[in-house]
Amino acid sequence: MGPAEEFREFEPPGWAHAPAARIAIVKMHVACNWAQVLEGSIDSAHSSSLHSSVMPSMDVDGAKAVGDYWPRPSTDKAPRMQFQLTSFGFRYAAIRQPIANASTHDYVRVTLFVAPFTVIIPPNDQYKMAQMLFPIDDGNTMFYWVAWHETKGITQDDWRKFCAAEIGVDLDHDFRKVRTLENRYLQDRDAMKAGDFTGIKGIPAQDMAMWESMGPITDRSEDNLGASDIAVIQFRRQMIAAARRFRDGGAAIGTTEPRIPQAGLSSFEGIVPKSTDWRTLGVSTEERALQAQNSVPAA
Repeated sequence: MGPAEEFREFEPPGWAHAPAARIAIVKMHVACNWAQVLEGSIDSAHSSSLHSSVMPSMDVDGAKAVGDYWPRPSTDKAPRMQFQLTSFGFRYAAIRQPIANASTHDYVRVTLFVAPFTVIIPPNDQYKMAQMLFPIDDGNTMFYWVAWHETKGITQDDWRKFCAAEIGVDLDHDFRKVRTLENRYLQDRDAMKAGDFTGIKGIPAQDMAMWESMGPITDRSEDNLGASDIAVIQFRRQMIAAARRFRDGGAAIGTTEPRIPQAGLSSFEGIVPKSTDWRTLGVSTEERALQAQNSVPAA
C-alpha cells in the first residue's frame, strides 16, 4: 500500500453518504484469489447467462427490482464492450440491443473499477450497488456487496434474503457459506429441469461457483480471451503495470491526479439514443471538469 507518510486521509465511498436506513450489506467469504473475484465483478457480459433466471428479459424501460427478480429490457447476450481509462481505475460500458426501439436506441450498462478493490456496478430502479473485494491471503477473499439509495433502497433483511446470504441460514458466523465447491453449491437439478439456469440459490453463490471452481489461483496462461473480456484484459494490464510502476518507485494505482472524490463516482444503466456518448453517462460535472483539466485519456 506504500509508505505510511504517503497515505491519504480516508475517503468515504459513495454509499457512506446515504442514510443508514437506506444501506444494506452482504458479507461472504470466497475461497479463491482476490483477482478472480474482481474479474467476475467487472465482467458485465456474464450476467445475461449465469444470472438469467434472476435477471429475466422483459419489455421494461430499464432494470427493475421486483420481488426476487431483476427484469431487464434486453435479450441481447453478446454486448459490445468499450472502456475508458481514468485516474481512479477505469470505466467501461456493455452496450446491448434493447427489446424496444432497437434501431434507434441502445441499452447501456456502465461499470466502474475504483482501484484497488471497489467495483461500482449498474443500478436498478430501487438501489445502487457496489462491491468491495478484500484479499485475506493468496487463496481467500472477503466479498462485500452494498445496496444503497438516498431515498429508496432495500432493507438489510430483504437484501440478505435476496442474495441467499443470511447468517445462520446460508452463512455461519464467520461469513463462510453453506453452499461450497465440496457440496456442489447445493445445486438443485430438479429446479434446473424446471428452467432455473444454475440451480444455485443466490447471485453471490452463482458467481462463487465460477470463481472458486477455477481453483484458488487459476492458471491464466490457459485463457482464451475474447471480445467480451475487454474489462478483464484491461484490469490485468493495468494491475501488472501498476505493480511494476510501484516497484520502481512510482505512485500506487488510484493515487494520481486528477483526484476524483469517490462520493461523486457513479455507474449507469438505461436505454439511450444511439447518438449518446456513453462516456458522459453517470459522470458528475466535477469529474468531467477534472478529467478535462488533466487530459485523462479515453480508449
